[in-house]
Amino acid sequence: MDKQSPTSHSKQQGKQKLVIGLLLVAVAAVVLLLPNLVSEPWIAGPSASVPVADKTSVSPSTAAEKTKYRQDSQTTLAQIIAIRDRLNNQSVERWADFEFRQAMALIEQGDEQYGYGDYRESLDSYQQSLAQLKSQEELGQQTLTKALADGLAAIENAAQTDISIATAAASLAMAIAPDNKQSQKVEQRAAVLPEVIEQLQSADKLLAGKQLNEAKSAYQQALALDPQHIRAAAALSSTKQAVVEERFRNAMSQGFSALDKDNFAAANQAFKKAGTVYANHPSVAQALSQVKTRQSQILVSRKMVQASGHENSEQWQQALDIYQSLLATDPSLTAAKVRTIRVKVRAQLDSQINKILADPLKLVSSSLYNSGQRLLKDARGITKPGPVLTQQIADLNKTLRQSRNSIDVVLQSDSLTDVTLFRVKKLGAFKQTSVLLRPGRYIAAGKRLGYRDVRVEFTITGEPMPDPILVSCSEAI
Repeated sequence: MDKQSPTSHSKQQGKQKLVIGLLLVAVAAVVLLLPNLVSEPWIAGPSASVPVADKTSVSPSTAAEKTKYRQDSQTTLAQIIAIRDRLNNQSVERWADFEFRQAMALIEQGDEQYGYGDYRESLDSYQQSLAQLKSQEELGQQTLTKALADGLAAIENAAQTDISIATAAASLAMAIAPDNKQSQKVEQRAAVLPEVIEQLQSADKLLAGKQLNEAKSAYQQALALDPQHIRAAAALSSTKQAVVEERFRNAMSQGFSALDKDNFAAANQAFKKAGTVYANHPSVAQALSQVKTRQSQILVSRKMVQASGHENSEQWQQALDIYQSLLATDPSLTAAKVRTIRVKVRAQLDSQINKILADPLKLVSSSLYNSGQRLLKDARGITKPGPVLTQQIADLNKTLRQSRNSIDVVLQSDSLTDVTLFRVKKLGAFKQTSVLLRPGRYIAAGKRLGYRDVRVEFTITGEPMPDPILVSCSEAI
């Protein structure tokens, strides 16, 4: 080891003297001041003066040890106070009164030991009390869990004898944990349990008497009082199912009753109603098939007679609609197929003739005129035409002839207006003139300096015009 220099050795001696001096001051402070500072315990206990320790009997290590035990005692007391307050808030006297008093006795014992300065002994007492209080906290949680379970079991059992059990369990749970949502819920459910039991008993009786809708209503009222009641919910669900099955049976019965009377609309309606109760039920499909089979035998004959009546009246489109609707329902109807071919031809002929007669001016077009000629030939080729077709042939023939007739049209003006007949020619200014025009729609326009232009539209149908066409600019600008 290296030798120290005189200067270094003197410095080390100075430090040692300083440390020893500070230790002596600390010992004096502990001996003289500590008893006065820690004479009051944390939890009220018997007041007793702590005898002043003999200064010569307290070593620095003993003072430090007392200080540590005192601090540990205070720390333990802080934990005790927190748990004690929580247990008091949980109404511990209702479920662990004896054990709680034992723990409080240990605290009083520790307080007394603390007051005499026996910090180590007081720490032991406090630690024993703390252990017991922690155990009681765990017991409180177990008691709460059991109370909630007992309360829920009594509520779900829903017998008259369970009312007091549920009420007591709810009261205990609220005493232990008043802010706990489960405790509050059990208390709420226990409060309405008598009414729930009354509704359940009434519903059970109604169900036994086959009064399904009334029973369902009673179960619903029970659930309205306690929406979480499992038994009430299960009973309501099964009752609803029974109501549905009853609706299905009633609808099917109504359908077959209507079918026996050949009331097909009512039968279909009833069977479809049953189908809304039970979708895709095979019985519904079979019943609807029976309706269709029986209905087709009567409906087809009625519709065929009706369509024949339309044919006799030359109402070809109406007859065609009936045949097509029958074939859409049953494509195998041979009679409807055969009649559809003839009626469709007559319906098309009827429609095309009426279309030309409704707007004869379209015959100005050569292609449409030629089509009209072919239609007239086809119509005349029909053997035994009825009165409707006979009149159509006459009207079409007249319309075709008129569409090629030119009419002398008289136009009048004021000799000052410059007149133009669009798509025909420029007529200029005149007092009166005439133009030979074929059937169609025409526009005559007039212009005059200083006057507003005019346009006159007129139609030539092949018949003579009753009055002249006046084209004159008379409104000054």
